[in-house]
Amino acid sequence: MNNRRYNILMPANRILIRKLGILLVLISLFTAAVSAQDRVRPRALAVSPDRSCVVTANRIAGTLSFVSLEEMQLHSNVEVSEVEVSEVDVGNEPLDVLWLSDSIIAVAVYRDQCVKLFEREGSHLQFLRTISLAGHPVSMTHARNSQELLVSLQHPDSVQCISVDSGALLREYHCGNLPRFLVLSPDETWFCVTCELPGSLYCFDRITGQLLSRPEAHQTAFNLGQPELFSGSEVIVPLTINRDFPITEGNLTRGWAVNNRLAKFNVPSGNELEQSQFGLDVRGHGVADLTLVRSNPAGTKLAVLASGAQELILLKTSDLIWPTSGVDDFAPHYLTETPGILTRIKIPGRPIDLEFLDNETVLVANEMQDSLCLIDLKLGSITKELKLSHSNHKSEIARGEQIFYDGLRSKDGWMSCHTCHYDGHTSGQMFDTLNDVTYDTKKLTLSLHDVAKTEPWTWHGWQPDLTESMSKSLRETMHDPHAASFDDARALASYLETLKPISATKLPASVDREAGRELFYGKGGCISCHQEPDFSSGLRYAVGRVESHSIYQVFNPPALRGVSSRRRYLHHGRAHSLKQVLTLYHRPEETSGAELTEDEIEQLVNFLSGL
Repeated sequence: MNNRRYNILMPANRILIRKLGILLVLISLFTAAVSAQDRVRPRALAVSPDRSCVVTANRIAGTLSFVSLEEMQLHSNVEVSEVEVSEVDVGNEPLDVLWLSDSIIAVAVYRDQCVKLFEREGSHLQFLRTISLAGHPVSMTHARNSQELLVSLQHPDSVQCISVDSGALLREYHCGNLPRFLVLSPDETWFCVTCELPGSLYCFDRITGQLLSRPEAHQTAFNLGQPELFSGSEVIVPLTINRDFPITEGNLTRGWAVNNRLAKFNVPSGNELEQSQFGLDVRGHGVADLTLVRSNPAGTKLAVLASGAQELILLKTSDLIWPTSGVDDFAPHYLTETPGILTRIKIPGRPIDLEFLDNETVLVANEMQDSLCLIDLKLGSITKELKLSHSNHKSEIARGEQIFYDGLRSKDGWMSCHTCHYDGHTSGQMFDTLNDVTYDTKKLTLSLHDVAKTEPWTWHGWQPDLTESMSKSLRETMHDPHAASFDDARALASYLETLKPISATKLPASVDREAGRELFYGKGGCISCHQEPDFSSGLRYAVGRVESHSIYQVFNPPALRGVSSRRRYLHHGRAHSLKQVLTLYHRPEETSGAELTEDEIEQLVNFLSGL
């Protein structure tokens, strides 16, 4: 456990700490490459039931930070320094944290495929135990009456109900692709989970496991954010709409590339057609990456975080009009023309999670600033900010990461790199950009995991320089209003070098991957184009299925490490499983001439799923 007090130190103490820091770096040489002194990146926060303290799950540092909220609020300056921040290691990429009681904390550790429990002891956290899971946990909610933990899992996709006391799996709910965010009914009898591809909301009876409804968001919705249960029978979800037009500068300004909206669904068993949507983008001012919506305790205000646009949008609930028909390209005029309905509060960085402390005060986790921000909604400004890291965030990697998540680097702020490449992976969406030099040639968004190792780049493999590829994306896809410099492109490329594939799907012990391995290296001929160590190739191949008007007739094979973490495949995105790839769109008999039996196809899929 690392415990730090951030305050004004005497020079001798500074020297001692620096020497200790060097020693810690040497000790950790074979562990994480990025220390909490560099990028912490709080992804989630949870305020204790007694409102005395707050815990953040720090995605990059792999830690929990524990802070006295009372001390932070009593501090007289906006920049809070003399407040103790207790920090404890939890594992690889924690994404969510919540309080199970006044003293017990649960944290979902995504890449370690587990939930870890900690106990509060004074101003510190003590590790209790680990609950291993069958997949990668994204978010959690707690049924307190029965002491059950609902956890959304990816790779494989499901929601699991875990006993807090024993850690045993009680129930499993089979849902859609890539489940992320959960909301539990007040009486704990049902819950909803957001899913992707297609963007939808799955509602289950918590006790019986019965699927109560599965409303799909109208149009092509993706990147569904953290929902809010409102008035007991409605769930409001922030989301992005893929408008399916070419990503030109003109289409961005018209709202024809993406839209950022709120959607309202009747739950738990409402009709899909009863949903309503309205946009929050206005002409010249997009609100990239809506990640969360929360209601204040009185139900009079909705707080919406636009993480890419770096702002909090405050809405007066009594004056909101939810349309029953089509949605305009921009926010309804009344939102901006009627005083008091919509208020914007700027939060430079990346506001990513939020809790109301009372009706007029919120606490925000600011990911790119590595800080906690207290915001007075009446004043419309940050009143306290506590840094969770000593870093000045001027390293090349940190600057590249900030550019990646910054929606203000796109024309009018409609989207960020993250919008299409969710956390550096893929949104699974098809977009029509100039990456292949022409429009009307939509392509599936590629994952950026291990992208720095898999040159050349783009689906057609025409780009030999990753830095120049970043520069072109900023200019011609994002239509960056800033003059993107070589340093910007280089920083972005440096950040991409840190992105690693998601670990393979856990397969049952009874599954024999060796037979699939033999097919991959032998009869199937896959190794010819997908070569170790990343199961990719620096060459380009003519495999057919090219648009007739495309100037390229060849493709560069994408890397297969972590391939089971994707939900759409091939440049046209028509394959929704590895089995479909091998039986419908990229059959071995058409590529290598090998005819595989159904059993052999299954064996090959099992091998690929374990990469």
